[in-house]
Amino acid sequence: MPTRVAGVDVTVVGDGLPVTVFAHGLGGSSVETRPLAARTPGTRVLLTFRGHGASEPIVGGWTYDDLADDLAEVTVAFGATRAVGLSLGAGALLRLLSRTPDRFDRLAFVLPAALDERRDDLATARLLRLGDAVVAGDQPAVVRILMDDVPSEVRHRGGVRVLVDRRARQLLSADPPYPRGTEAPLRDLSPLSAVSAPTLVIAQSDDPLHPSPVAARLTTALPVADLLLLRPGGVFWTETRRVQDALAAHLATETS
Repeated sequence: MPTRVAGVDVTVVGDGLPVTVFAHGLGGSSVETRPLAARTPGTRVLLTFRGHGASEPIVGGWTYDDLADDLAEVTVAFGATRAVGLSLGAGALLRLLSRTPDRFDRLAFVLPAALDERRDDLATARLLRLGDAVVAGDQPAVVRILMDDVPSEVRHRGGVRVLVDRRARQLLSADPPYPRGTEAPLRDLSPLSAVSAPTLVIAQSDDPLHPSPVAARLTTALPVADLLLLRPGGVFWTETRRVQDALAAHLATETS
């Protein structure tokens, strides 16, 4: 099995069917989606977008078309029939579905951040601060910004700081992946009406980077979709096992 497809680094976990591709968030890599894939049956293909991690750089910054191309290349190379998009990866998946709405037979969106509107809010400002801190090589500042995303109820746990420090080192080890422009994943929501794949949308409350109303709009726009709304920090901090089980159950189900 290849570990690089068209400049995209790929990590393969498990074997057999179904084959599910996992797409990470901004500044992340395949490491970020590994917890989401932990209990999913079959083969899990965890990609790292170009311009991120050890994948090839994208001169001038990424666009959603670039990310959708990466997702399509990996999907074809491994014969994936199911896809999970996290945050930025959800946007890439939306762009790919706008081209080929029947590409997958099962879908999941985790913490979608944007649909058909550009982000120009506190979340955007936070990402810009994070990028500036990475460029400056300021690890304490990167850690502080990342800790703001951790619910106060779990910040005292010993493993939290270890995970945040690891994430900070990962971000500092490469150039920050800036977008080339300020486009949204979709021009409008109309292409989603042609997506027939059963879909699970997962969101969490009080998350300015991934507002739950965005997830609710996405759920409404898709013909066959369910929304799982968690408490703050639920995906990676307070309800991770619930997320893993929900994804596993959804992605394991045969599509009639």
